[in-house]
Formats: sequence, C-alpha cells, structure tokens
Amino acid sequence: MTLALLLRLATQRIWASKLRSALTMLGIVIGVSTVVTLISVGQGAQQGINDSLADLGANQISVTSTTPDGLQDQDIENISTIQGVLRVSSEVRSNGNASFEGNEARVALIGVSPGYEEIATPTVGSGRFLPEDRASQSSRVVVLSAIAASDLGLGFDDLGSEIRVNGVAFQVIGVLDDAEGFGGGGNVLMTQTAARSLYAKSPYVSVINIQAVDEDSVASVESAVESYLRVSKGFVDDDDAEFIIFNQAALQDAVNTVTGTLSLFITAIAGISLIVGGIGIMNIMLVSVRERTREIGVRRAIGATQGQILTQFLLEAILLSLLGGFIGLIIGLLGSFGLAQVGGWDFFIDPGTVALALGFSAFVGIVFGVWPARSAAKLQPVEALRFE
Repeated sequence: MTLALLLRLATQRIWASKLRSALTMLGIVIGVSTVVTLISVGQGAQQGINDSLADLGANQISVTSTTPDGLQDQDIENISTIQGVLRVSSEVRSNGNASFEGNEARVALIGVSPGYEEIATPTVGSGRFLPEDRASQSSRVVVLSAIAASDLGLGFDDLGSEIRVNGVAFQVIGVLDDAEGFGGGGNVLMTQTAARSLYAKSPYVSVINIQAVDEDSVASVESAVESYLRVSKGFVDDDDAEFIIFNQAALQDAVNTVTGTLSLFITAIAGISLIVGGIGIMNIMLVSVRERTREIGVRRAIGATQGQILTQFLLEAILLSLLGGFIGLIIGLLGSFGLAQVGGWDFFIDPGTVALALGFSAFVGIVFGVWPARSAAKLQPVEALRFE
C-alpha cells in the first residue's frame, strides 16, 4: 500500500466515527486554543506597553528628590555638562486645589522649566503648551491634563477660561490628550517661575529630566549622574541617598521580563491540556485497535505488512491531533482577536506561535500514537482472525 492510500484509509476511519473523533480531539482543541489565545494576548499587551514606553522615550532618565531640598538648580547646570546628555529640564511638584465655576478638585501642581516639552513630548489635545521664551515665564497660565479638565468641568472648548489654583487666578491655554497615557491624573502644569511664586522654594527642584543623545548612552549617563550626585551630596550608602534615578529603558526591560515569564508560565499550564489530550488520543486508539482486531487480522492475511498497519494507526493518531490543533488554532485566533477588541490593544499573532501550536499537536499525535500503532502492528494474523 502506498502512503497516500494509507492516509486515505486513516481519514475515512476518522470520518466514520465523527462523534468519537470530535470528543477525542477535545483536549487538543482546548490546549491549543488556550496556548494561542494567551500567547497572542500577552504579545499584544506587551507590544502595546512597549509602544507606550517608546512614546515616553527610551533614552530618558529622571532623577527624583526624596526630600524638599535634595536637588537644586546648580545640579541641573552640572548634569547638563556630562558627556552624552542632550538636554535637561526640571520640575517642581506639589499638591493643591483647583476650582472652576463651583467645581473643585485636588490636583498635582507641576511647574516645568523651558525644555520640558522637548523631553516629555506631551500630547496637547486642544490649545497649546506652556510658553518657552524667557519673557513669558512669569505668565499665570496653565495646561491641564484631560483628567483635571474633566474634574473641573472644563472641555476642549473652554480654552481661555480662568481657574483658580490655590486661590490664585490662572488662564487655561491648553488641555492634554493624556486619558490613555501613563501616569495620567489630575495634573495642572504651569511655568516653573509661576510655580515658585505660588508654592515652590527657589532654587530647589523636585525632578530633573535628562535626555541622553541615544539609547546606547543611557547607561553611561545614568552612571555619571549617580556618581556626580553621590559626590556632590556626600552620600556613601544607598540608604542615605536623597534621590531616586529611573530610566525608561530599565522599565521596558522589566516589563518584557515580566510578560515573558508570565507567557512562559501560562503556556506551560496550557501545555498540560495538550498532554491530557494526547492521553485521550492514546486511550481511544487502544480501544480502536481492540475493536478492529479482526480487520487487522484480515488485512495481515491478505498481505499487509506490520509497517503498513503501524503507519495507518499512527497516521490516524497524527491526523486526530493535527485536526484538533487546527480547530484550536482557529478558536484561539478568534478568541485573542475578540479580547484585543475588548481590551483596546492591537491584535498580534506571531507566525512562530502558529507553527508551535501545529507542530506540538503533531508531536503529541506521534508520541501518544506510537504505542497503539505498535500494538496493532504486533497482532498475529491467526490470533486476530480468531478474536471475537
């Protein structure tokens, strides 16, 4: 018998027992669909997080003071001279109250220096960002985050309106489109000069934002900034340091590590379903061998070899597993697409995931189909024909 004929016989046998074949494939279907769905969702979510982090800038470093007087303007000037630093800006932060036409909200007050927009690249939904020229630094103007604007009852059409921040009048010149961004909250941004006249003490700053010339320079710049601050502030132990250094690249690496570990863990759990499905295939194939003992005896009597019997039963097991894997793949793709739509992230499927799902399905069919196939091939023709 040719391989094509054996394949046709295996297909006909599976089709002849459609219900039993469907139940046999159920474990493989569940396992593959689970693996594909979870990996796809994990990759899509990870890609979305990476894209968001990329928007924040992988070549950015922030130094945050843990005390009111931990960082000063002089530190900004000195850090800007470090090799590999492209530009530097600073923030002075506090909490306060904002009000507009009877609406009040507790907000974060952020006074930013010129150059902040180039580093942080905030997305302005309406209006414009804070002025950069020196003459306008004392202007009492603010830019609101989308959440702060919503809390105060301000819309994109209310530009030019006057709000009060800690009892002082400020004009709204812009609203950020940050509803889906990281760190979004009730933020009120103003010039650093205005902030210092309102709540901040000169020359202290809360945060220093640093942009390296490229991603490759981040590590060396971070190390140099830390060394400078330790020496200039006289810190020896980490516990004594009054600052925290953070870079986006480290966060991105941490996110990739966590999501990768979770994907591996979830895939391992889902792989158990594939193994259970394989055991189910082996069990049904063993039952099938017993049911078809006389058929095997007849085929052996008319000239079928042990290899042909083994191949047919092995092909049946592989076809069952592959068909279950294909159905599971379709269900997994549909499930991951639906979850992507609900979750709001991009639908993402790696071709390697498809190959892995189908390849592992075939592997399960081979591993768990060998024993039943060998059992069928070893049957003696005379004993098989006598079997009742």
